[in-house]
Amino acid sequence: MQPQLPAHIGYPVVAIGDLHGRVEWLDKLVAKLRRRPEWPHAKLVFLGDLVDRHFEVRALVSRVLELIAEKPGSTCVAGNHDLALVRAAGLDGPPSVEWAQRYGRNYDHQWTFRSYLGRTPDFLPPGKWEQELQELKAAMPAEHRAFLAGLPWVAEAEGHVFLHNGLSPELDCPAAVQLECLHRKLWDRAVVSPRFGTETDRLFHPEYPVWLGADKRLSANPLPLPGKVQVSGHVHVPAPDANAVRIRIDTSGGVTEPLTACVLTGPNAEPVFVFSNE
Repeated sequence: MQPQLPAHIGYPVVAIGDLHGRVEWLDKLVAKLRRRPEWPHAKLVFLGDLVDRHFEVRALVSRVLELIAEKPGSTCVAGNHDLALVRAAGLDGPPSVEWAQRYGRNYDHQWTFRSYLGRTPDFLPPGKWEQELQELKAAMPAEHRAFLAGLPWVAEAEGHVFLHNGLSPELDCPAAVQLECLHRKLWDRAVVSPRFGTETDRLFHPEYPVWLGADKRLSANPLPLPGKVQVSGHVHVPAPDANAVRIRIDTSGGVTEPLTACVLTGPNAEPVFVFSNE
């Protein structure tokens, strides 16, 4: 059954960084989290990028679904890798030609193919790549397809917002409007027009929101959101990086441990970090 992923969550919250198929690391991290006093009432927020970079993507997605079912009120937001797969393979509707090209060119998709199909894809002759994407889609359990296609772009708690990358200071709209657009999955130049000549203007693509990853600078320097701290992944950091505006916890990138969790007990609480390998 497709889980209902809430837009708003209560404390305590445990945010977990980019996973990229690393189910073994997630299991190690969860084993440590289960020993913490917050666990019985905690809500989990996965910060996206479940797919690519490792051959256990299928097992990882299943484990995330199990944990969300175990912890009602938990959620997962979309990362750029998840978005790329969803749009390239057409998990949410007709496939995107642009995303099919981008996913084939720029993403570590071979690991996702190996996980679901048991092999890597072919690109030739012309049209073969698009056929391979449809075979990948057919090999994915219906529950996985629906879950990935339905991932929200943001989740919100009283004092925090959880998204893959960050809000943009180069869009001609305030942080509150950007947050509302994230909730609505609305990425429309007429609403969130980038300021002329900015990096966001240069990178603007109608199918790729900067909030989900197109502009990596937003991870370190997002537009502040009054009253809320942004909790994100996307850009690898050697250690958790927190200030009054944002908390970054992608210490893994699916490449190396540790996988990091950020425990938040309330809207003004200091973050506590838990690592998979300590």
